[in-house]
Amino acid sequence: MQTTSSQESISSAGMLQARLAANAAASRDFDEWCFRQLPELPLPARVLDLGCGNGKQLVLFSRVFSPACHFTGLDRSAELLAQARQRYQAPPHLTLIEGSFDTLEAYPALEPGTFDLIYASYALYYTQDLTKVLRDVYTLLKPGGVLWVIAPYTGTNAEFLRIIRPLHEVEPFMDYVFDRFHQEVVAQGQSLGYRSLKPSLLRNTIPFGSGQAFMDYLSHSLFYRPGHDAAISAAVQAICDQEGVFKVSKNIISLQLRK
Repeated sequence: MQTTSSQESISSAGMLQARLAANAAASRDFDEWCFRQLPELPLPARVLDLGCGNGKQLVLFSRVFSPACHFTGLDRSAELLAQARQRYQAPPHLTLIEGSFDTLEAYPALEPGTFDLIYASYALYYTQDLTKVLRDVYTLLKPGGVLWVIAPYTGTNAEFLRIIRPLHEVEPFMDYVFDRFHQEVVAQGQSLGYRSLKPSLLRNTIPFGSGQAFMDYLSHSLFYRPGHDAAISAAVQAICDQEGVFKVSKNIISLQLRK
């Protein structure tokens, strides 16, 4: 299922930084949780990040790998890849590729049967063809290699969706991402030959102290539609006045499928 919103827009540097800033105030540490989910890998390991953005996960994970390991990041945004290259200081060798995970066969650096781990954090649901990506990833993985998908899970953003749905339509793509994408990953992965599944769930919340603070966040998301700022801000502010804070659920699912 595809979104009518622009993937390039939502992944732009400015919008990404705004969302990361809000996530920094979350009730639980996403990076720590990711470290706990990191699968056991052989050394030296070859790792591929699909939709690597500004390299946040590449930097995080690379700190525990040796110089003999090799990391590769792929993203559509040249701007974000430049940021990733600038901030990456860890020992493993790094290759960055400007491109799409819908055309993995087009990049010579991605050799079949050479990767121990291929992961996509908050990215893979933008694919034009999930079955093709899962098949291509299967081809790129070594026997025993792991595909790791991190995505939003059911209940995410429920608090503000109750506010905005009466005001404007919410793109059906977003309901797909929260409620059905993870099911498709597992079902299609099984049909393609992935032989085991390790799921994990993180229930998180992000606090907002005012209606304006929330609008600063919302305006950098796929949910934003001009013309409703005052109504949304007032509704959020009323909750802040009553409860002291407006909390938004961020439920996250981790799926690891092994070749």
